[in-house]
Amino acid sequence: MKKVLYVHHSGHMGGAPRSLTYLISHLDKQKFQGNVLTIRNGPAVKLLESGGLPVEVAKGMFPFHGSTVSGMTPKLFIRNLIGALPTYFQAKKYIRKYKPDIIHLNSTCLFQVARAAKKVSPETKVVCHVREPLLNSFAGNILKRMNHKYVDGYISIDQFDSETVDSDGRELDIVYNFVDFKSYNPDVNGAPVRRELGLADDDIVFLYIGRVVHGNGVLDMVNAFNKISKDNPKFKLIVGGFYFNKNNAYEDKVMQACKGNDQIYPLAFRDDVPQMIAASDVMMCPFVEPHFSRSIIEAASMKKPSIGTNIGGPNELILQGKTGYLFEAGDYDAMAQYMVRIGNDRALHEKLGQQALEFAQENFDARKNTKRTFEFYNRLFVREPV
Repeated sequence: MKKVLYVHHSGHMGGAPRSLTYLISHLDKQKFQGNVLTIRNGPAVKLLESGGLPVEVAKGMFPFHGSTVSGMTPKLFIRNLIGALPTYFQAKKYIRKYKPDIIHLNSTCLFQVARAAKKVSPETKVVCHVREPLLNSFAGNILKRMNHKYVDGYISIDQFDSETVDSDGRELDIVYNFVDFKSYNPDVNGAPVRRELGLADDDIVFLYIGRVVHGNGVLDMVNAFNKISKDNPKFKLIVGGFYFNKNNAYEDKVMQACKGNDQIYPLAFRDDVPQMIAASDVMMCPFVEPHFSRSIIEAASMKKPSIGTNIGGPNELILQGKTGYLFEAGDYDAMAQYMVRIGNDRALHEKLGQQALEFAQENFDARKNTKRTFEFYNRLFVREPV
C-alpha cells in the first residue's frame, strides 16, 4: 500500500480545496493510505475533513506566491522570501513524520515542500497540481524553475495553465477540474433560494460566484448590467462572494455600483452553492485575468449556460454558441448583449443548457477525472493496477 500526502496551501474556501476534497473522497483506501496537510487554518479545513482522510494543520509554513490569482506586490514578495526557509525546515519535519511515497502538492506555490522531500527522501515522488497560471515575472519564474527542479510530474487543470508552468520534459497530464454530479445536477432544487431573495418564477437570474476582486472583472460586470437592467426588469444579477471587509477598496467600489439598483443582489460567500446555481439561469464569468472557473463547470453540470471572457481558462470551458458565449476581454457591452440574447430567448437558453450538461458529463465528471489522476500516479510511480 502506497502512502500519499496531500499538501494544501490555504484555509480559505474556493475551487482548490473543493477539488482536492473531491479527489481524496475517491481515493481507493485498499491501495492508498492518505493524509492531508494544510498549511493554513480556516473554513477549508472542515471541507477537507469531509473527504474522509485525516487532516492536519501545519505550523510555520507559508506559500510562495507568483500566480495571476495572488498577483504580486513588493510587500507580498518580501513575505515570500521571509517564509521560504521556515517552510522548508518545517516541511522536512512533516515528511519525516508521514514518510509518504507520493506527495501531491495542491498548488505550484508549495515547491518548498517538494524541495524538502528530495532532501529527506529522494525516492519520494512529487506531483504538482497546476491550478492557476504563473505570472510572467520574476516571481513567476522562481515558481517555474523551483518546480522544474524538484517536481516529478504535473497535473494541470487546463491547457492554458500548463503552458505557463512548462513541464520541462516531465510527465504532464491535463485533467480538468471536476464536479461531483451527486451534488451538482439539474435536479437540485433552487426554489428556497428564490423565495429567500424574493425572486419571481419568471425572473431571469444571472449569477456570479467568486472573489470580488479586480482580476475577476466584477465591477465592469455590474456596470454593464446597470446599463441593461432598466430595459429588462425581469433580469436579476446575484453577485456572490463578498467578504464585506471594510478594508477592501475594490469591494467598496462594487457595492457602490450595486446601490440604487434593486435588480442586483450582493451576497457573502455561502455554503449552498448548488442551490444558488439551481436558483439561477445563467452563470457569469467576467474575468480580467486568465484563470480556471469552477463556477462554469458547476453550472454546466446543472444544465446552465455561461457567459465568460475569451481568455485562458473560460475559453476552454465554454463552447462558443453551444454551451454559452465568450466576449472579448474588456468588451462588456458585448457581454451585456449576450445577457439580453439568452435572457429573452427561452428556447435558446434551454438548448445551450442541454449542450452544457452534455459537455460537463464528458469532461468534468469527478468519477472519470479522479480515475485519471490515480492512473497518473500509477503510470509514473506505483506500477500497480488502480
